[in-house]
Amino acid sequence: MSYPLRILIFIVLFGSGSSIAFAQAVTGNVIDVQDNYNLKDVKVENIKTAETFTSNDRGYFRIGATLGDSIRFTKEGYVPHYWVVDDLEHQLIPLIFDAVGLPPAYVFGERPSLYIPGISKDLDPDRKPAGPGRVYGGHSGSQTEMTPGFTMDGPISYFTRRERNKRQYRRAMEKEARQAPYLEIIKSDSVMHVLKSKYQLEDKELDSLIIEFNLYHIEHEFLDLDHEDVSRLLHAFFERYYYFGRK
Repeated sequence: MSYPLRILIFIVLFGSGSSIAFAQAVTGNVIDVQDNYNLKDVKVENIKTAETFTSNDRGYFRIGATLGDSIRFTKEGYVPHYWVVDDLEHQLIPLIFDAVGLPPAYVFGERPSLYIPGISKDLDPDRKPAGPGRVYGGHSGSQTEMTPGFTMDGPISYFTRRERNKRQYRRAMEKEARQAPYLEIIKSDSVMHVLKSKYQLEDKELDSLIIEFNLYHIEHEFLDLDHEDVSRLLHAFFERYYYFGRK
Protein backbone atom coordinates (compact mmCIF):
# COMPACT_ATOMS: atom_id res chain seq x y z
CA MET A 1 0.00 0.00 0.00
CA SER A 2 1.45 3.36 -1.00
CA TYR A 3 2.24 6.00 1.61
CA PRO A 4 -0.31 8.59 0.31
CA LEU A 5 -3.06 5.98 0.36
CA ARG A 6 -2.26 5.07 3.96
CA ILE A 7 -2.40 8.75 4.91
CA LEU A 8 -5.80 9.11 3.21
CA ILE A 9 -7.21 6.05 5.04
CA PHE A 10 -5.90 7.39 8.35
CA ILE A 11 -7.56 10.78 7.79
CA VAL A 12 -10.90 9.18 6.88
CA LEU A 13 -10.88 6.87 9.91
CA PHE A 14 -9.75 9.58 12.31
CA GLY A 15 -12.34 12.04 10.97
CA SER A 16 -15.14 9.51 11.34
CA GLY A 17 -14.07 8.65 14.88
CA SER A 18 -13.94 12.32 15.82
CA SER A 19 -17.44 12.94 14.49
CA ILE A 20 -18.83 10.04 16.51
CA ALA A 21 -16.94 11.12 19.62
CA PHE A 22 -18.23 14.66 19.50
CA ALA A 23 -21.80 13.83 18.46
CA GLN A 24 -24.12 14.55 21.38
CA ALA A 25 -27.79 13.92 21.93
CA VAL A 26 -30.34 14.23 24.71
CA THR A 27 -32.98 11.63 25.47
CA GLY A 28 -36.01 11.59 27.69
CA ASN A 29 -39.72 10.98 28.12
CA VAL A 30 -42.53 13.53 27.81
CA ILE A 31 -45.32 13.17 30.39
CA ASP A 32 -48.57 14.83 31.39
CA VAL A 33 -47.80 16.98 34.43
CA GLN A 34 -51.02 15.94 36.22
CA ASP A 35 -51.23 12.16 35.87
CA ASN A 36 -47.67 11.36 34.70
CA TYR A 37 -48.98 9.53 31.61
CA ASN A 38 -46.54 9.24 28.71
CA LEU A 39 -47.40 11.57 25.84
CA LYS A 40 -46.91 10.45 22.26
CA ASP A 41 -46.78 12.58 19.10
CA VAL A 42 -45.04 15.44 20.92
CA LYS A 43 -42.92 17.48 18.52
CA VAL A 44 -39.43 17.96 19.95
CA GLU A 45 -37.40 20.65 18.18
CA ASN A 46 -33.87 21.96 18.65
CA ILE A 47 -34.37 25.67 17.97
CA LYS A 48 -30.71 26.23 17.11
CA THR A 49 -30.29 23.40 14.59
CA ALA A 50 -33.97 23.03 13.50
CA GLU A 51 -33.68 19.26 14.07
CA THR A 52 -37.01 17.66 15.09
CA PHE A 53 -38.20 14.42 16.63
CA THR A 54 -41.69 13.06 17.46
CA SER A 55 -42.12 11.16 20.72
CA ASN A 56 -43.32 7.56 20.48
CA ASP A 57 -46.05 5.71 22.41
CA ARG A 58 -43.89 5.75 25.55
CA GLY A 59 -43.26 9.47 25.25
CA TYR A 60 -39.62 8.73 24.41
CA PHE A 61 -37.54 11.18 22.39
CA ARG A 62 -33.93 11.48 21.24
CA ILE A 63 -32.57 14.58 19.56
CA GLY A 64 -29.13 15.94 18.78
CA ALA A 65 -28.16 18.77 21.13
CA THR A 66 -25.28 20.28 23.07
CA LEU A 67 -25.18 22.17 26.34
CA GLY A 68 -26.90 25.54 25.96
CA ASP A 69 -29.22 24.53 23.11
CA SER A 70 -32.90 25.46 23.47
CA ILE A 71 -35.39 22.62 22.98
CA ARG A 72 -39.10 23.24 22.31
CA PHE A 73 -41.83 20.66 23.07
CA THR A 74 -45.22 21.17 21.42
CA LYS A 75 -48.40 19.11 21.25
CA GLU A 76 -51.95 20.10 20.35
CA GLY A 77 -53.97 20.72 23.51
CA TYR A 78 -50.88 21.41 25.66
CA VAL A 79 -48.94 24.53 26.62
CA PRO A 80 -45.59 24.69 24.73
CA HIS A 81 -42.60 23.86 26.93
CA TYR A 82 -39.07 25.22 26.52
CA TRP A 83 -35.93 23.70 28.00
CA VAL A 84 -32.36 24.97 27.83
CA VAL A 85 -30.05 21.95 27.80
CA ASP A 86 -28.05 22.06 31.03
CA ASP A 87 -27.60 18.32 31.48
CA LEU A 88 -27.13 15.48 28.99
CA GLU A 89 -28.66 12.88 31.30
CA HIS A 90 -32.03 11.26 30.49
CA GLN A 91 -34.77 13.84 31.06
CA LEU A 92 -38.41 13.78 32.20
CA ILE A 93 -40.26 16.63 30.48
CA PRO A 94 -43.71 17.59 31.89
CA LEU A 95 -46.34 19.28 29.68
CA ILE A 96 -49.30 21.26 31.04
CA PHE A 97 -52.73 20.50 29.59
CA ASP A 98 -54.23 23.61 27.96
CA ALA A 99 -57.69 23.51 29.54
CA VAL A 100 -58.53 27.16 28.90
CA GLY A 101 -59.28 26.51 25.26
CA LEU A 102 -61.87 23.84 26.04
CA PRO A 103 -65.57 24.74 26.23
CA PRO A 104 -67.05 24.75 29.78
CA ALA A 105 -69.50 22.05 30.83
CA TYR A 106 -72.10 22.55 33.57
CA VAL A 107 -74.32 20.05 35.39
CA PHE A 108 -77.67 21.27 36.67
CA GLY A 109 -80.18 19.72 39.05
CA GLU A 110 -83.91 19.57 38.33
CA ARG A 111 -86.50 21.67 40.10
CA PRO A 112 -87.87 20.23 43.35
CA SER A 113 -90.76 17.87 42.56
CA LEU A 114 -92.69 19.23 45.53
CA TYR A 115 -93.19 22.90 44.79
CA ILE A 116 -94.77 24.98 47.57
CA PRO A 117 -95.54 28.53 46.50
CA GLY A 118 -94.21 31.09 48.95
CA ILE A 119 -92.05 28.54 50.77
CA SER A 120 -89.80 26.92 48.17
CA LYS A 121 -86.72 29.02 47.45
CA ASP A 122 -87.28 28.39 43.78
CA LEU A 123 -90.27 30.69 43.34
CA ASP A 124 -90.12 30.63 39.57
CA PRO A 125 -91.40 27.37 37.99
CA ASP A 126 -89.17 28.13 35.00
CA ARG A 127 -86.09 28.68 37.09
CA LYS A 128 -82.85 29.75 35.42
CA PRO A 129 -79.83 27.42 35.19
CA ALA A 130 -77.68 27.24 38.27
CA GLY A 131 -74.45 29.19 38.38
CA PRO A 132 -71.00 27.92 39.41
CA GLY A 133 -70.58 27.65 43.17
CA ARG A 134 -74.31 27.53 44.01
CA VAL A 135 -76.26 24.82 45.85
CA TYR A 136 -79.85 24.02 44.86
CA GLY A 137 -82.49 21.77 46.36
CA GLY A 138 -83.86 18.86 44.35
CA HIS A 139 -84.54 15.15 44.52
CA SER A 140 -82.53 11.97 44.11
CA GLY A 141 -84.23 10.85 40.90
CA SER A 142 -85.92 7.85 42.55
CA GLN A 143 -89.16 6.36 41.22
CA THR A 144 -91.26 8.44 43.60
CA GLU A 145 -89.08 11.50 43.04
CA MET A 146 -89.77 12.49 46.64
CA THR A 147 -86.39 11.61 48.20
CA PRO A 148 -84.67 14.87 49.28
CA GLY A 149 -81.45 15.82 47.58
CA PHE A 150 -79.46 18.76 46.32
CA THR A 151 -77.19 19.77 43.47
CA MET A 152 -73.73 21.33 43.91
CA ASP A 153 -72.41 23.23 40.92
CA GLY A 154 -68.84 24.26 41.58
CA PRO A 155 -67.43 22.98 44.90
CA ILE A 156 -66.77 19.44 43.69
CA SER A 157 -65.60 20.51 40.26
CA TYR A 158 -62.82 22.54 41.93
CA PHE A 159 -60.88 19.29 42.44
CA THR A 160 -61.30 17.85 38.94
CA ARG A 161 -58.34 17.46 36.61
CA ARG A 162 -59.70 20.05 34.21
CA GLU A 163 -60.01 22.66 36.96
CA ARG A 164 -56.52 21.88 38.25
CA ASN A 165 -55.15 22.28 34.73
CA LYS A 166 -56.99 25.57 34.34
CA ARG A 167 -55.48 26.90 37.56
CA GLN A 168 -51.98 25.76 36.56
CA TYR A 169 -52.35 27.27 33.09
CA ARG A 170 -53.64 30.49 34.61
CA ARG A 171 -50.57 30.69 36.86
CA ALA A 172 -48.32 30.13 33.84
CA MET A 173 -50.08 32.91 31.93
CA GLU A 174 -49.84 35.24 34.93
CA LYS A 175 -46.09 34.62 35.10
CA GLU A 176 -45.74 35.28 31.38
CA ALA A 177 -47.66 38.54 31.79
CA ARG A 178 -45.27 39.59 34.55
CA GLN A 179 -42.37 38.88 32.18
CA ALA A 180 -43.93 40.71 29.22
CA PRO A 181 -41.32 43.52 28.90
CA TYR A 182 -38.45 41.01 29.07
CA LEU A 183 -40.08 38.73 26.47
CA GLU A 184 -40.69 41.65 24.10
CA ILE A 185 -37.06 42.73 24.27
CA ILE A 186 -35.45 39.29 24.12
CA LYS A 187 -37.62 38.25 21.13
CA SER A 188 -37.06 41.50 19.25
CA ASP A 189 -35.15 40.99 15.99
CA SER A 190 -34.11 44.64 15.96
CA VAL A 191 -32.61 44.40 19.46
CA MET A 192 -30.71 41.23 18.53
CA HIS A 193 -29.44 42.90 15.34
CA VAL A 194 -28.13 45.87 17.33
CA LEU A 195 -26.33 43.58 19.79
CA LYS A 196 -24.72 41.58 16.98
CA SER A 197 -23.59 44.72 15.21
CA LYS A 198 -22.36 46.64 18.26
CA TYR A 199 -20.43 43.75 19.82
CA GLN A 200 -19.45 42.04 16.54
CA LEU A 201 -21.10 38.72 17.37
CA GLU A 202 -21.97 35.68 15.30
CA ASP A 203 -25.37 34.03 15.71
CA LYS A 204 -24.02 31.22 17.90
CA GLU A 205 -22.13 33.68 20.12
CA LEU A 206 -25.27 35.76 20.58
CA ASP A 207 -27.39 32.70 21.43
CA SER A 208 -24.86 31.57 24.03
CA LEU A 209 -24.69 35.01 25.62
CA ILE A 210 -28.47 35.29 25.82
CA ILE A 211 -28.55 31.95 27.66
CA GLU A 212 -25.82 33.18 30.03
CA PHE A 213 -27.80 36.39 30.56
CA ASN A 214 -30.91 34.40 31.51
CA LEU A 215 -28.98 32.14 33.88
CA TYR A 216 -27.27 35.15 35.48
CA HIS A 217 -30.69 36.59 36.41
CA ILE A 218 -32.46 33.31 37.14
CA GLU A 219 -33.20 34.30 40.75
CA HIS A 220 -35.74 36.98 39.80
CA GLU A 221 -36.60 35.71 36.27
CA PHE A 222 -37.28 39.32 35.19
CA LEU A 223 -40.64 39.31 36.99
CA ASP A 224 -42.35 42.73 37.23
CA LEU A 225 -39.46 44.55 35.54
CA ASP A 226 -40.30 47.26 33.02
CA HIS A 227 -38.67 47.78 29.62
CA GLU A 228 -36.15 50.25 31.02
CA ASP A 229 -34.96 47.88 33.74
CA VAL A 230 -34.61 44.94 31.34
CA SER A 231 -32.75 47.08 28.78
CA ARG A 232 -30.40 48.34 31.48
CA LEU A 233 -29.59 44.80 32.68
CA LEU A 234 -29.08 43.56 29.11
CA HIS A 235 -26.80 46.49 28.23
CA ALA A 236 -24.75 46.06 31.44
CA PHE A 237 -24.30 42.33 30.82
CA PHE A 238 -23.07 42.78 27.25
CA GLU A 239 -20.77 45.65 28.27
CA ARG A 240 -19.11 43.41 30.88
CA TYR A 241 -18.72 40.71 28.26
CA TYR A 242 -17.24 43.11 25.71
CA TYR A 243 -14.62 44.57 28.06
CA PHE A 244 -13.83 41.58 30.25
CA GLY A 245 -15.19 38.42 28.64
CA ARG A 246 -13.68 38.44 25.16
CA LYS A 247 -10.32 36.75 24.69
